[in-house]
Amino acid sequence: MLVIALALPFGNFGNVYAQVDEEKSLSVDYSQFNTESTKDAADKFFQMALDSQKEEEKAQNLKNAAAQYYILSNIDMSDSYPCIQLARIYDLQNNDAYAKAYFYRVLGLNYKDADANFYFAQFYYTRKEYKKALEYYQKAFTYGKEEDAQTLKRIGQIYERFSDIPRANYYYKKSLELNPQDSELSVKINENIKQEYEKSGYYKRRLRN
Repeated sequence: MLVIALALPFGNFGNVYAQVDEEKSLSVDYSQFNTESTKDAADKFFQMALDSQKEEEKAQNLKNAAAQYYILSNIDMSDSYPCIQLARIYDLQNNDAYAKAYFYRVLGLNYKDADANFYFAQFYYTRKEYKKALEYYQKAFTYGKEEDAQTLKRIGQIYERFSDIPRANYYYKKSLELNPQDSELSVKINENIKQEYEKSGYYKRRLRN
């Protein structure tokens, strides 16, 4: 029974929702699964997928991680973590509809979930939907990631794309304060300051004189 339960929903992971009735017929008792070991296995497979250089190996590790996170999401349906991870997996698989479904599921329960907002922002950022990305990065910032260097850097990058250099530098500097090792960001700030100076009336007056 246990092996069948694991194999059935993930033989074709894109159809998880469509298989709900079929899964119910198995009467799976998710309380029999160990939460800690299931999470450890899921996280291990997910990290292996991120580290994978071969696409086939990455796909298999994502599939294995998804199976474990799906079980975890049914052990405790109030736990947002496995749903966020499932959304991230669908994101990596370019399955936009299912990624959004899981993000909305988490945010429907708690719209202040900082991690869900952050990864939803990442979802939109990689698809170059920068206005939507900024909306969710700012929510992540507001609801708990005000001192997260990556969130601040992403907000800065979007403002730079919108040609709002002063605001971009504001967030870049806050990010750099939290992560002084980011040498790329330090160079970017200096370049932006130089660019703004060269555009200023003061710089142009000096050239005329």
